[in-house]
Amino acid sequence: MNKWDYVTVHITYDKKKHKNLIVSYNSGKTLVGLSAILETYGAQGWELVTLIPDHLEAYPGFGQWNITPKTYRATFKRPMAES
Repeated sequence: MNKWDYVTVHITYDKKKHKNLIVSYNSGKTLVGLSAILETYGAQGWELVTLIPDHLEAYPGFGQWNITPKTYRATFKRPMAES
């Protein structure tokens, strides 16, 4: 049976500066765009398992409320290194 390593990444939507999905690290590095995020993690052997909205933002519109995701949670997996 395969054993897996998992990592969860919080992805935000920056609607002002980048107008795209971004991942920011404590080191100051930033990945911009879903393609860059998937390519970076894929090159390290990670496979995207889920991408779900984590935090929603609501604002009034014309007679209705508009709800958009502000933060997503991505879960990646890769085979666990054999020891």
